Amino acid sequence: MTNANKVKQTRSESVSGSVEGRNAQQKMRGDATDDINLAMTVTTISANENDGSSSEELHQRASFNVSMEQSRQSKISKCARDLYIDNPELQKIAQDILSEIILKELNVYWDNIAGLEECKSAIKDAIVYPLKYPIFFKGPFAPCKSILLYGPPGTGKTMLAKAVATECQCTFFNVTTSSLVDKWRGDSKKYIRVLFELAYNNSPTIIFIDEIDCIGTNKGVKYTLSESAKTFRSELLFRLDRLVINKNSDVVLLAATNCPWDIDATLRRRLEKNIYVSLPNEVTRFYMFKLYLSNRLLENMDIVSHIIKSTEKYSCADIKLLCTQAWLLEMNPMFKRLEKGETSTTTLKYELKNYKIIAKLLKKMSPTVTNVDRYEAWKKYVCQNKIF
Repeated sequence: MTNANKVKQTRSESVSGSVEGRNAQQKMRGDATDDINLAMTVTTISANENDGSSSEELHQRASFNVSMEQSRQSKISKCARDLYIDNPELQKIAQDILSEIILKELNVYWDNIAGLEECKSAIKDAIVYPLKYPIFFKGPFAPCKSILLYGPPGTGKTMLAKAVATECQCTFFNVTTSSLVDKWRGDSKKYIRVLFELAYNNSPTIIFIDEIDCIGTNKGVKYTLSESAKTFRSELLFRLDRLVINKNSDVVLLAATNCPWDIDATLRRRLEKNIYVSLPNEVTRFYMFKLYLSNRLLENMDIVSHIIKSTEKYSCADIKLLCTQAWLLEMNPMFKRLEKGETSTTTLKYELKNYKIIAKLLKKMSPTVTNVDRYEAWKKYVCQNKIF
């Protein structure tokens, strides 16, 4: 089957899901209606389409979510004060964690993440189902407590972590090792202690550690970890051991890396499951471009096939950058008129209409991921060595 026929078949099969796709777009971008007082009517694509709820129902749902979030934040803040009521130093660290590390109002849903069905399924099996239905995961069938997401940059690892937290209504601690080690130099051991204590006391919790390879490297003697990084790593390994032992807790550590081969065996063996987050395949890229292209372009299968084929090695981030750049170029004439103070009324839809601009950008822009074969080789290594 040719690429054109594949995409055509996929598009036909996905007609029934078009509303969901547009809803996902609105969730990703928010309500794009914007009054700029220049006699311009700005309209979102499918502005009146939603999940079937009325405006009043949507408002009530949003108010409920805000109320729940405020209640959760109040509970966590009280917990931090009560835990360290006699230790001002640890209480200060706890407050810093609450203000900088906990992400609020995540609102990232599975539909916001195009494709990656195999990856989503693996994450649901490993994290979502054990948190939502714990009765099925007892005794010898205890779930994984530490999972590694690996793959090229820009493939959606952080989005997947946020989707898990949204789905399970978890407290979400977002940690980047590189910035954390630098900021908490000398106090990283205390930081990890407080982080995990807050997690246990505010479960269900996802601790998401990005760039985990920064503190678990096997690059050899030429690459030496700083003392704070070593301390951070040592304490993290200890806490991971305790996390695995404490199978009944609703705390999961979810780590991410672009360089899984740089993680040494000591840390890697404590990460119980490895999940590969790959570059978007043909079907996924098609669903992504549905968020950006006008119906006129989508109906031209020659255009769609060329775009899909030309973005074969693009990451999700690459595709978003391509479409954003194309949008800016399309809007450039409009910007010039606005700068001149022209106030002609126009209707603006947030969609790409000019294929020539896209084709020109495709010739200039190169994918940012250049070592895809190495990721595929690592995936085989993981399977052969039973690193699940």
